[in-house]
Amino acid sequence: MHAPATTPVPPAWKVVTFGGLSVERQGTPVEWTARSARDLFAALLASPDGVRRETLLEDLWGLAPSPAADNRFRVTAHRLRTTLGSPDSVQERGGRVRLSPDLLAAADFSLLHAALNAPPAAPDARLRTLDAALALYTGDFLPDDTLDRVQVARDAHRGAYARLSVERSVLACDAHACRDTVDALVHALRADPYLGEQHHQQLMTCLTVTDDRYAATEHYRRFVRFLRDELGDTPMPETVALAARIKCGEQICERRPGQHGPPPCPFLPQR
Repeated sequence: MHAPATTPVPPAWKVVTFGGLSVERQGTPVEWTARSARDLFAALLASPDGVRRETLLEDLWGLAPSPAADNRFRVTAHRLRTTLGSPDSVQERGGRVRLSPDLLAAADFSLLHAALNAPPAAPDARLRTLDAALALYTGDFLPDDTLDRVQVARDAHRGAYARLSVERSVLACDAHACRDTVDALVHALRADPYLGEQHHQQLMTCLTVTDDRYAATEHYRRFVRFLRDELGDTPMPETVALAARIKCGEQICERRPGQHGPPPCPFLPQR
């Protein structure tokens, strides 16, 4: 006899913050009936370690501590707990207001950072962890919220995504999966163009393999414009020299089989 099929039990919480906010409790979507409750939830999502009540009063409503302000906070917190269907979802201890640990642990940004801080693993296992974490990032953290603390969290999560994408590119390169390497680097640099000039150099190199020298040169030109327009700066000499070698048609990628020792490049200063 076969064992009877069992129906999967939905997780207690599912919290999506990337690309927009949605919450499920035991598989049922949460419906926001009060904007104030949703705003408080967003503020607490942006501050997993908690926020002092007086700070929330100022940030959310521009209020100084007072009996009336405290009452407004209590009403809003009650509405949020009711909306989430859990009296323990919002906690206040030691003067700080925070979401419950199980609720925070179910948030997509927590899973992203857990992957970033995971212990070392074999390449195949690490690759699976990275792919699962990167798939969570479908857009910026709470893109419709303008609270300063949300923006700070947004930048931090975007940076974590960029670092994971760079790590993904390294593993792909080690496996000679050049297209995957390019895709991961493109995602990393779109998320954080300030990530580091060496990553732009790596992308230029990889593009000579997956596409052609023209694609690599075009990325270099975009990077030069970015430095000029955003930072008033110019590329490092190493990047300029790399672009010249690519323009000459030199084989740049050391992992790609083929002849070495190309003829001197006229775009490089000769000794």
